Amino acid sequence: MAFQPKQITHYEASHLAELQGDVSETAIKYSLGLIPPFSDGDAIHDNACGSGAVTTCIMESLAPGTNIHIDATDINPQFVEGCAALAKSHNWPVSTAVMSAQQITFPADHFTHSITSFAFHCLGDHDTAAKNIYRTLKPGGIAIASIWVYMPHVEALQHAHWRTRGKDGPMPALLPLEGFQEADLRKSLETGGFIDITCSEKDCFLKIGDMKRWAQLAWSYLGALPSGWSQNDEDKWDEAIADIVEQLKSGDGISKNDKGETVLRMVCIMAVAKK
Repeated sequence: MAFQPKQITHYEASHLAELQGDVSETAIKYSLGLIPPFSDGDAIHDNACGSGAVTTCIMESLAPGTNIHIDATDINPQFVEGCAALAKSHNWPVSTAVMSAQQITFPADHFTHSITSFAFHCLGDHDTAAKNIYRTLKPGGIAIASIWVYMPHVEALQHAHWRTRGKDGPMPALLPLEGFQEADLRKSLETGGFIDITCSEKDCFLKIGDMKRWAQLAWSYLGALPSGWSQNDEDKWDEAIADIVEQLKSGDGISKNDKGETVLRMVCIMAVAKK
């Protein structure tokens, strides 16, 4: 079994929602407002479904009596398990499967909608993912792809990485130095086959009450190197957490609200593309 620091918080599906607060839901609801309402017979792909935020927002947006079906997929089995449990608890018309965004196994011209929420920036082979989205959409189908283009906490975690591990060596895979921006998203979608693409920008605000708890989750989830954790990470765990908390006390996009919560301004780009 790969080494893990004794202080690490072992991942549970609920942690993703705790890390993201309601910013994902805010952005997803905004993006769904950019397209016509869902209607009877729609077949929707919740691609890279994570904790099921897209599926939840879709189900909450439906007009009474609207019959649709959602396929929720993700490469992470824990995400899929959590999404399946969520759907079962609400008796939603949702099927789940473990599936890579680059190796979507659904047939061509299958979905009326494909939604990939906040995943393109960490997919790696973005172009293959875009080609699969295009292939599996019906002619006239709609794809939504959203990315974060500004997140203050990324710089804070990068700082903790450099402080505890030094400047040499790779950065954690989920904390890339080069951001994935609107032009990159548009280029990937065009490579995938889309021509009709419209992009919108939305500010969202993440509210954090217990910053130490949040830093613990963030470092546990985002801090691992491509090679895995090391004894050095265990030895310097507390230093890394303290540094994240310190970095998020002030800076661009960081403020305090009247409840004493730390508020992080996050900016997302949403692309709506039609086949």
